[in-house]
Amino acid sequence: MLEESFHFDGRLANTLKLLLLKPGELSQEFSSNRRARYVPAVRLYLFASLLFFFVFAFSAESRLEMRRAVDIEVPDGMTQTDTGPLNVYLDAEYQAKVALIESRKSSVGRLILLQWAALIESDDEVSNSNFMTVLLPLTIDALVSPKRTFDVLLDNFALAIFVFLPLYALVLKLFYLGISRRYYIEHLVFSMHLHSVGFLVLTALACIAWVNARGDSQGTVVLWLQSGLVFAYFVHQFLALRRYYRQSWPRTSIKFIALTAVYGLLLSVTMFSTAAITLTTCLLYTSPSPRD
Repeated sequence: MLEESFHFDGRLANTLKLLLLKPGELSQEFSSNRRARYVPAVRLYLFASLLFFFVFAFSAESRLEMRRAVDIEVPDGMTQTDTGPLNVYLDAEYQAKVALIESRKSSVGRLILLQWAALIESDDEVSNSNFMTVLLPLTIDALVSPKRTFDVLLDNFALAIFVFLPLYALVLKLFYLGISRRYYIEHLVFSMHLHSVGFLVLTALACIAWVNARGDSQGTVVLWLQSGLVFAYFVHQFLALRRYYRQSWPRTSIKFIALTAVYGLLLSVTMFSTAAITLTTCLLYTSPSPRD
């Protein structure tokens, strides 16, 4: 089934080799109409993104199970030990949900609620603000059914990033307007290739984090591995821009910094909006099961 969908044959090996070892060269091959030996950009992106979200969901579920097996205690530095201050903003239904969260043997949710209570007790401006009546119930709904909330968010994030691809391609088009004669579709293919590399790196980071969570590796080694992968990804992006758009090193450096800043801003807005829309639509208008 996978082989039929993604054509996992010799083309995948050719594609990954060129994608990872020669930044920007795969996009150049597509622009030069030499595509027969490689996996199409859309399928490559789908493969890389699905691989990441599968590994990430699996590793997150594994870490959640390990946390459930260990009692989570209130940190020594936290003086707030009662969620009572929250009741001022909650009706009977949500007070019952808070009691359910507190009754769980190992609950990160209880720590989060204690932090909310401590914030209310220490900051009058926060306690008197209107958004408390909206944000606090949303948080409680998410904590009552954390797995369901996580699954919905993950699905929506995957969709949001896919929708984000053409937006970033437009940014590339504007950055190289009048310099590069490439069509918009070529910028879109380049964007897909960059994001495919990004998802492969994120997959590796998720695997390393999962191994580290199991206690099978040393923290210093893990930190160096993760830092090295992140650094290698940014170097790969820079070299891809340099090779594909064929500008000088100084100009590529300036545009790389500017593109990274714009990308970070747009991605943050996209992710925040997705999370906000998901929480308000999914958690406000559905009734989560307290047994999730």
